[in-house]
Amino acid sequence: MPATDINKKHENTCKLIQRRRLSDAIVVLRQMIHDTGKEYLHDRLNELQETYTQLLKHSFTGVEDPEGEKVYKYLMRSMLEMADQLRETGMVESGRGQVYFLKKELYQTKASEQIEAMQLLEDLTFDDELAGLLRDVNVGEADKSGEREKALSQLFHIIWLADKYSDQENKLLQTACDSDSLPWHDKALIVSALTLSLLRYFDLNKFILLFRFVEKQQDLVWERALTGLFLCFLKYNDRHKLYPALEEKTLQLQSLPYIEQHMEAILVQFIKSRETEKVQKKWEEEIMPEIMKMRPRIEEKLDLDNIFTDPMEEEKNPDWETVFEDAPDLLNKLQELTEMQMDGMDVFISAFSRLKHFPFFREISNWFLPFYSENPQIKEAVKGKDHDGPDLTPLIEKLENTYFMCNSDKYSFCLNLAMVPDQQKAMMMNMLNAEMENISELEKEKDALSKPARAKSIFTQYFQDLYRFYKLHPWRAEFDDIFQLEIDLHGITFVNNLVSEDKSIRNIAEFLFDKHFYDDALRIFLSIIEKDTSNIELFEKIAFCYEKTGEVSKAYEYYKKADLIETNRLWIIKKMAWCAKILNKWDEALEHYLQAEKMTPDDMHIQANIGQCLIHLEKYEEALDYYFKVEVLAPENHKIRRPLAWCSFLLGKFDTARDYLERLLEKEPSNHYDLINLGHVLWCQGHPMQAFKKYVQSIFAWKSIKDFEQSFNEDRKHLSRNGIRETDMNLMLDYLKLQVRSKQSPKK
Repeated sequence: MPATDINKKHENTCKLIQRRRLSDAIVVLRQMIHDTGKEYLHDRLNELQETYTQLLKHSFTGVEDPEGEKVYKYLMRSMLEMADQLRETGMVESGRGQVYFLKKELYQTKASEQIEAMQLLEDLTFDDELAGLLRDVNVGEADKSGEREKALSQLFHIIWLADKYSDQENKLLQTACDSDSLPWHDKALIVSALTLSLLRYFDLNKFILLFRFVEKQQDLVWERALTGLFLCFLKYNDRHKLYPALEEKTLQLQSLPYIEQHMEAILVQFIKSRETEKVQKKWEEEIMPEIMKMRPRIEEKLDLDNIFTDPMEEEKNPDWETVFEDAPDLLNKLQELTEMQMDGMDVFISAFSRLKHFPFFREISNWFLPFYSENPQIKEAVKGKDHDGPDLTPLIEKLENTYFMCNSDKYSFCLNLAMVPDQQKAMMMNMLNAEMENISELEKEKDALSKPARAKSIFTQYFQDLYRFYKLHPWRAEFDDIFQLEIDLHGITFVNNLVSEDKSIRNIAEFLFDKHFYDDALRIFLSIIEKDTSNIELFEKIAFCYEKTGEVSKAYEYYKKADLIETNRLWIIKKMAWCAKILNKWDEALEHYLQAEKMTPDDMHIQANIGQCLIHLEKYEEALDYYFKVEVLAPENHKIRRPLAWCSFLLGKFDTARDYLERLLEKEPSNHYDLINLGHVLWCQGHPMQAFKKYVQSIFAWKSIKDFEQSFNEDRKHLSRNGIRETDMNLMLDYLKLQVRSKQSPKK
């Protein structure tokens, strides 16, 4: 069965279970059992169905069952886990993709290599003297350390690709977490394997292990574990309340120091790591074109929205620049993120994306390996040929202790050094040493040694390591991209239990808003405003979010609510006018623009907008007066002649209209609308053959008889009003079609 079908059935089953449609879910589960050939699971499913039947019968007896909800959750858990099992079975048996090939290979070698890898972990965790493989071994010794690295890589695969851990594996990983003998970088690697494994396949024990690593609070390890928990709960949020142990463990984290600040830092960095270009393009490429399709054709004909090259309306309210006065700590944080580079948008990914081709990165575990100078592969790379060249070890040690570059990029940098001639290495050392000193000083100035700031730096590095893996790894198409997961702050139980202060929640909303994640920011702003209905800025930002997500009607509603709280604010008035215009409520738009005109009588944009509204309301004489004002204020703007020409034509001022149109065509001789309008004017002046010629030019400029005809028909009422008979219009169209089609130039 194709992987897409397997995933679709699994997703459908999970949705049915979460919506408490267990009967429907059972039907799909039976189909999945049939597809995979795991007939023995029918017995288990029959047991669950019988339990569910008894629960349903009991629910109608009228006797309240205090255990009923527990049983129901048990059924939901059991069915979800069966769906997971069947999905994984189907994917493995389909044999598609490198990951599942690797998993099959791992199962085949379990009796030998897996035992060896687990034995290494046991030696490390149970023997304080590092007995077995590592006894009396210097980490830098290539042969023995090579065995160690190979075993650690195999261990990573075991942890990552195991669906559920055996009791022995689970106990050993618990011991590894608690061990004082196991190096921190090995524990960090185990945490990454756990996170990848849990993201791939749900298992309660994996969650509990990640909680354990967080609770131990070992530096450089717990930060990765907390990030892993966040990502996994983001994916499995709908299962959180089905497992009491998860709720209990989450609540226990509330007692950890700075936990709220840490969660805020993780959320901010996750937001920064996501692909913002899709969000930024959505308005321009998806929403606005759909809105414009509903606008009258007169907008395109007269190009009313593009009279000025600069935008008619402001975007964000300039008053919002003061938003951080009530949250100076957030402003400081944002400034710090920018200055430290590493905590902003990922500035190094383009530079280092080409340096992931080294054999080092063929091993998946190395994408998550924390950078440490004693790594034997690094020690070899930074020494000169025959070890008589410049020794860059001091530089590498400094690199280890700085946060401005993520671990993956540090390895890329060092491995690239191995390809640099010794003479250039010496030059690089002199140049980079000074730079590293500057970076170290910057980090000290920013108090990078404090607990929250240091943790934030580690979160940033780890997210960037993850980002490189999900965006650059050759097998990336086989992974569910965590950076495509939607974030609903108020919907994530894990986050809600740890981020409870209104201030922190507002900070996150502001950050989402600032980074143009308007859908996500909107959900938070809407929840906040329920508690604070007098905050005008919240109403403004909610309106702005609705505007940017294409819900202009709701945007208009909230701009009007903001106006009720504090009237006569120019920015809000102009926003209300813009919304009314987009919604084709031209009388309301005119009212708002006239109000704005009183406040800024010389604003050309407002004058042009008033003229636009008056044209739509067919008040052409008044519209002409407003466009004349704009012409006086900006005589160099030739585009203003287009509405002036149109209004003059409609008012029977043909000489004036002709003059404007001829001047327009001097600038844009192939403008099909100007050509058809000039044809109208010439015809109404009594020059039908001259009009015919302009119509022909318009058709050729348009390259479509159909589009020309549509525009011509829309203008029939105006021609009729100026004495052109309907019969003559029909004859003109037929004559045009015959002449143009005979030349076979425009498409029909």
